[in-house]
Amino acid sequence: MRSLVLAFVLALSPLPNLPQIPPGSEIRVVSPDLLTVYVVWHVEQRNLVLQSKLAAPANREVRVLFRVDGGYRPPYNGVTTPGGDVVLLIQGERISLSELLTRTYRLNLPNGRVLPEVR
Repeated sequence: MRSLVLAFVLALSPLPNLPQIPPGSEIRVVSPDLLTVYVVWHVEQRNLVLQSKLAAPANREVRVLFRVDGGYRPPYNGVTTPGGDVVLLIQGERISLSELLTRTYRLNLPNGRVLPEVR
């Protein structure tokens, strides 16, 4: 029960080193070696706008990079899901990236889809 409460609290709190995601920011989902870029989103007002996309296979280890105010934050580790989301591993807990972006940072995901989009 305690871990469930901790996971819920973490999902509603900002990521470490990322108190906000202002307009002009960029979110990238990349391979662990940072060489393959799966998805790039640009934040315009409160909307995520797709810049480029390469489908990431399910259950693939990825890194999520945030470029805020012209500089990249340290990457966050995650794993892609069969439904197209990325589950971040934060302080030993699994947090949905799409839930974090919508509930905590109040960003609008296009067409109700989650990151990265997998077809």
